[in-house]
Amino acid sequence: MEFCADKTPSNWSAALDAAGIVLPAAAPPAAAYTPVVVHEGLAFVSGQLPRDVTGVTTVGRVGVEVALEAAQEGARLALVRGLAALRDGLGGLDHLDRILKMTVFVSSGPDFVDHSAVADGASMLLFALLGPERGRHARSAVGVAKLPRNAAVEIELIASVKPASSS
Repeated sequence: MEFCADKTPSNWSAALDAAGIVLPAAAPPAAAYTPVVVHEGLAFVSGQLPRDVTGVTTVGRVGVEVALEAAQEGARLALVRGLAALRDGLGGLDHLDRILKMTVFVSSGPDFVDHSAVADGASMLLFALLGPERGRHARSAVGVAKLPRNAAVEIELIASVKPASSS
């Protein structure tokens, strides 16, 4: 396994392997959209929910039916789903350079104010996978009244794609 100067794996597949993460099959679109659109070196990933083979795993409003820790785990799972979508949309993770922007939507109760802490669940996974430099990304955490399928969290990603000659 090849590592960067900060001792993190130098590519996505090695980083996921080192963390013991196996990407699931990408979720098929649930409506009239495509999971990933690539345009001029950027990949835009449609919203990803925290789901496994049984369905959405983290449901309800954070701060009401869902604890912060469960929401953070849901954010991590939604990020993993996003990486699976990128893998399929790009034809492999070797084409993925880095995550540039993550938008985390949090279904929350009216008094919940820790949306950023929910998003930290996904952000910390990126840092753990790629280290503090390559894992760095812009982020927004937004509280909403409801999400599809009553999910507690939904994540959208914008990623940079390596030029064809870099893969």
